[in-house]
Amino acid sequence: MAKTFTPAPPPESLLPFGPISLLPGKKGGRYPYCHSLILSGEETWVVDPASDKGFLGHLARTGKVPRVFLSHFHEDHLKYAYLFPQAAFHVPVQEVEAFTSLAGIFSLTGVDDPLFQEYLRETLTRDFHFQPFTNLVPFQAVDRLLNGEIVLEVIAAPGHTLGHSCFAFPEQDLIFLADVDLTPFGPWYGDAASDLEAYAATLRELKKTQASTYLTAHEQGLFTWEEAQAGFDYFLGVIEERDQQILEVLKEPHSLKELVGHRLFYRRPREPLFVYDHIETQMLTKHLERLKGRGLIEATAEGFFRK
Repeated sequence: MAKTFTPAPPPESLLPFGPISLLPGKKGGRYPYCHSLILSGEETWVVDPASDKGFLGHLARTGKVPRVFLSHFHEDHLKYAYLFPQAAFHVPVQEVEAFTSLAGIFSLTGVDDPLFQEYLRETLTRDFHFQPFTNLVPFQAVDRLLNGEIVLEVIAAPGHTLGHSCFAFPEQDLIFLADVDLTPFGPWYGDAASDLEAYAATLRELKKTQASTYLTAHEQGLFTWEEAQAGFDYFLGVIEERDQQILEVLKEPHSLKELVGHRLFYRRPREPLFVYDHIETQMLTKHLERLKGRGLIEATAEGFFRK
């Protein structure tokens, strides 16, 4: 059973950690925004530019930003990337297709319905200014980049997405967890290419890290080592709790569609319904595969049921 988790309020103003600053996102860093990092070394670099259009726009106009780092391809992490047309965009090598075409996004998210594709195409173009990136620099977990006194090390953290990455800054004793965001909702793995087991493994690996400060892309944003450890345990507990909730429902056979109707993740119907049905379906499928692999459920013509 996951422990109760009460987050601290989101940051309201720029938080400096030496040459690295957390720029809070609008709406407390909730979708469609996220918190960004501003790295002020020999050059100015930006991580996940989807926080504050005014601040980022001023930065783009008044100072050269030659590099922008994107932790993964989700739109709420690149909302204002278009403000930096001259920058090189460093992105996870596993997700290059999602930065170069809408077809790549459809593939990784698992969106194959034409109406959903059209909705996503319109939304990404209108609200997130998506256009294929041409100045990409793919990175992988072994990469280590220098920017004056700042050392940026890529940490592979798959699960949320295929190439989701965290960034460590050893000189500042700081780790940016991106969308291992330690929010009350718990871990999100609602894309076709998301991986529940990989997410759990990522959490176990992150528990082994040592840093005095952990930053996330959403909501609370700032965690001590002790708080981050509690957050990792909470996320692992949420995964197990979701397993148990599904097993409880499956005392009687249920089809996948019926399980989606239980709203086990979002708790209530949300609009657009086809978007949230898709996410519920993807997350449920991953739990069903996990439970089936453990020999705890069985799939029959009547649906899934608990053994």
